[in-house]
Amino acid sequence: MTSILKTIADDRLRAYVIWDPIFGGPFNSESRNLARSFPDKRVRYFKDPTSLAGNLWERVLKTGREIAWDVYLLYDAEAQWNDQPPPPGFWMHQLTSVTVGPRLDDETFRKELQAMLDRLTARDAKKSKP
Repeated sequence: MTSILKTIADDRLRAYVIWDPIFGGPFNSESRNLARSFPDKRVRYFKDPTSLAGNLWERVLKTGREIAWDVYLLYDAEAQWNDQPPPPGFWMHQLTSVTVGPRLDDETFRKELQAMLDRLTARDAKKSKP
């Protein structure tokens, strides 16, 4: 994802990285190292030691796993968040044996993200016209 974020300089973009303790190990230090490895004002890092987010996204994505992790989600600026996260506008994953969503391909994801930002630009331009 860092390579994608580096190619899209749009300040409207926000990325939220949620670190779940899927494999055990030094959870706190690994999540801290990840946050330090890619400083970008548009990115926020979170630790989720109880995998609350992964459980919520599993209900939405229905990957067939207990927890949806290693998933990459795109949401439009108009997405409404209530008690549960809404379905993403687009998503990909890196999970073996999961067939409900496309496997992560950086170029496809980047194009979808850019298209989403382009639609936002067009929508903003339309709103500003008298």
